[in-house]
Amino acid sequence: MSGSIGTPAPGSGLHQCALCHAECVVPVWWESVGGDRWHMLLRCGACGTYRDVTAPDDVAHMYERDIERGTSEIRAALDRLDRERMAVQTDAFVAALQRDLIDAGDFAGY
Repeated sequence: MSGSIGTPAPGSGLHQCALCHAECVVPVWWESVGGDRWHMLLRCGACGTYRDVTAPDDVAHMYERDIERGTSEIRAALDRLDRERMAVQTDAFVAALQRDLIDAGDFAGY
């Protein structure tokens, strides 16, 4: 396991990898330390680097918002790709119907 042990500066971007700078660092585990700090093991999804950090509550909450923002971006991209895939499939289906390449009998066993 690679990585470093440390405490991030307030306002630091825990979602960004300290090694490769990719913005896809996710928590592996976390625990409250003294009520106002969080001890976390983080892992970069791009390069696999682990990082062990202790962060104040406000930084941990900013990190949580970073994760939520990243999740929303991934969800939006997935939705867009899904719509594009469905549009291509629909166009192919319509073209096959227009060319009489398929009919209701092709779906009789379903």
